[in-house]
Parts: sequence; C-alpha cells; structure tokens
Amino acid sequence: MEFLVLALRYIHLIGFAILLGGWLTTYLSGRLKVNPAMLWGSLIQVITGVILSAPLPRDVQPDPMKLIVKALLAIAIAIMVWIPHIKKRESSSKGHFLAIGGLVLVTAGVAVFW
Repeated sequence: MEFLVLALRYIHLIGFAILLGGWLTTYLSGRLKVNPAMLWGSLIQVITGVILSAPLPRDVQPDPMKLIVKALLAIAIAIMVWIPHIKKRESSSKGHFLAIGGLVLVTAGVAVFW
C-alpha cells in the first residue's frame, strides 16, 4: 500500500511539473495561450489528488481542511485552463494567464508549508 501512495504522489508531482512547465514556457514565449501541457497537467493533478485524498489504510491521514483547500485550488486551476481551450480562444488575457500561474504556485505552497 505504501508503494501505491508513493507512486501516486510521484505522478501528482509530475502533473505539477507539466502544468507549471507548460505555463512558464508559454509565458516566456510571449503568446499567452493555454497549451496541451497545461491541460494534461491540470487533469493529472485533479485525478491523482482525488485518489490521494481517499481514506486509504495508512498510519497518518491527511488534514481534511488542507484537502478541501487544495481541492478548491485544483478545481479553480482546471476550470481556468479548460474553459479557454473549450471555447477555442486563440489567447488569454494577461491577468487570466498570470492568475493560473499564481494559483499553481499557491497550491504548491499549501502542499509544502501546511
């Protein structure tokens, strides 16, 4: 069971890296458009986050309030990433795009410091 939790956490971190890397490369290119890396990264983050929050048999259970905060942040990021893609927008506003990156970094901060 411990290996499963560690593997899920590893995949969760890969999803974070894909999401942040996709955001950063797009931001540095100057063309503020949601790219496939951001879509896949947000999807991986939400799916693995839901599985990791399940009450698996382990010694220490995650803090429920932390899980709620992280779930709300992950859902907000996913919505902010997927809506422009679904509406087939050629670019996002600078504020919208910076908010995505900011929420990704806030989510990482919650995971590390809480």
